Amino acid sequence: MSDEELILNYDQKFWELVDDNGYSYRKARRILKKKYPSVYYDAQKDKWFINDHVYHLEADK
Repeated sequence: MSDEELILNYDQKFWELVDDNGYSYRKARRILKKKYPSVYYDAQKDKWFINDHVYHLEADK
């Protein structure tokens, strides 16, 4: 799985947990940390990290 696919899968699962299941952002992140231990999103900096390396996701046009 490519880095971009990994991020997109993580993001999709995150919003499913939050919107569909009613979890808080914090709870959803803790759940996904078990399944995706190498992926992290810093909301304050708006950056994705994979294995502690910054990954720049191309914005949708």
